[in-house]
Amino acid sequence: MSSLPSFDTENEPKIARSVEKFFKDYKVMELLRRCGLRKSKGIPLWSILLYIFSNVFRDRSMYMQQKYGKCATVFSKNTYYRFMQNPHINWLRLTILLAERILNGHLKDLTSD
Repeated sequence: MSSLPSFDTENEPKIARSVEKFFKDYKVMELLRRCGLRKSKGIPLWSILLYIFSNVFRDRSMYMQQKYGKCATVFSKNTYYRFMQNPHINWLRLTILLAERILNGHLKDLTSD
């Protein structure tokens, strides 16, 4: 397994591609729909979700990125916070379903029936 690259402007596209690949491999958008996520306005959910997951590797929150002028999103901070605090999204269920999908995908072949 390869180590994670440090997040800087040079590695940003590589990390974004890795996050996109993870979403596609584990069908994260399908899981989100099962957990109550629905698009209500113009910004694609895909772009918000990619930003949120990529933020883990940026080592900074959206607030700190905006404070230092390094936030380059196509949506406003209100959109971000509305998405994160949406009461209709069951984040715990998403976490459990995603963990189940990852474990079943990797560990199922390691056990004998």
